[in-house]
Amino acid sequence: MSFWSWVGENSNQIGILTATLPVVWAAVQYLASKRTELKHRQFETYHSLIKALVQREDKDQPMMLDRQIAIVFELRNFKDYFPVSLRILRGLKETWADYGPEEKRRRLHEELDLSIRHISKKVGGKI
Repeated sequence: MSFWSWVGENSNQIGILTATLPVVWAAVQYLASKRTELKHRQFETYHSLIKALVQREDKDQPMMLDRQIAIVFELRNFKDYFPVSLRILRGLKETWADYGPEEKRRRLHEELDLSIRHISKKVGGKI
């Protein structure tokens, strides 16, 4: 069987494939674009959370403890950033060892410990 006779016998399937390829290619391009957009949004959100965790909004006002606790908890949702989050949280725990009143410090350190344990389990000793 020659190539041309095969093409003649399969022209319907070749036509369907030819018509489908641009749609499939457009879908692949759309998904790749959305993935890039999602990665960028995740990057922006993660970095704004880190900034809010360690930097006062108003230098004349104290850090908001419950906000810091919530941010430490939220870092558990950023799997791509687990290695750096773990290093940041461990460093903050050390840096904040004597930070603020004892009662507030205890609450923040409990959340740091919980997040460090959670992320460590998810990373599974890869760090």
